[in-house]
Amino acid sequence: MKAHVKNWLFGAPVLRSGGAGIAGWCKENSLSQWQKGGGWTANLNSGSQSGDDWAAAFIPVNEILVPDLEAAMWSWYQTNAETYGINIVIWAHDPTDFDKRIEITQSGSATSLEHASGWNAHEFPSGDAEFFFYGENTTGTGLTAGVNYTWAQFQADALFKNWAIYRISFEWGWYSTGTFEDAWLAEVKINGVYVPLVPQLGERAGGETKTVFLATPNPSTTKATIITPAATKRVRIHSIFMNTASATAAQFEVYFGTGANITSDPTKAIAACTLDTDTQAFETVQFGNDGPIGGIGEVVSIRTATDITTNGNFTIVYHEE
Repeated sequence: MKAHVKNWLFGAPVLRSGGAGIAGWCKENSLSQWQKGGGWTANLNSGSQSGDDWAAAFIPVNEILVPDLEAAMWSWYQTNAETYGINIVIWAHDPTDFDKRIEITQSGSATSLEHASGWNAHEFPSGDAEFFFYGENTTGTGLTAGVNYTWAQFQADALFKNWAIYRISFEWGWYSTGTFEDAWLAEVKINGVYVPLVPQLGERAGGETKTVFLATPNPSTTKATIITPAATKRVRIHSIFMNTASATAAQFEVYFGTGANITSDPTKAIAACTLDTDTQAFETVQFGNDGPIGGIGEVVSIRTATDITTNGNFTIVYHEE
């Protein structure tokens, strides 16, 4: 195996998504993903499919020539069986002219590619004609864009055999209909080199930060659900803002689970304070990025201990991981 520069071969993975897709790092869940990999997984959810909804792990590559990419292996966990599995995409360019580039995509529905519920794994190349390409300035190739070929045909092509790979991605989505739910990429090995799947400095577990608002129900002493995570996710709380428009003093409660009140299970308490318009009309609780976290699929509930009808408000900043 050759690389034009010897300092490095594969860079740190970068998680990307588009359309309805979401990508985030994951380390805790209820589906036994910890059985494989180094402790972190790349959680890919490409969501409702309309042709351009996807999530992926991008791995930078230091100019491996196309003929020198001989093998790759990856494993992943799918929530459900889908039409596609997690497929490989190979990005290459002319190392002397960056105006010339291609992306070589393994069909997500390739016969060799697993796509069942639970654990899946794939060994590249299968030998099947399951790769197609699109690109820019590809004059001189003997292959036709959009037509399926074997990987060996790309390696032997008069043009592409001289090009270098700058990125390899593992992608989930790009289908036309239905919903692709959570998948977790756990292991990647390229040309015999194990690529660690770990977040980089400044990254965290989970998806994007979200904000939710809910007024108290009538009566406000009845528990209400303010956050319902995905069945495979946990809620991480960053901050809570509570305010009241009532002169009646009432304890405001925020807690994990479906208990009738915050004392149902004290270990699930998140925040509690007493508010009224005469003394203190609002309270803010800040946890930062490492706030309380619920169980898998566990909701967040709110209520007040004294009835103030719809005069109480809760705003929570959180993310799912």
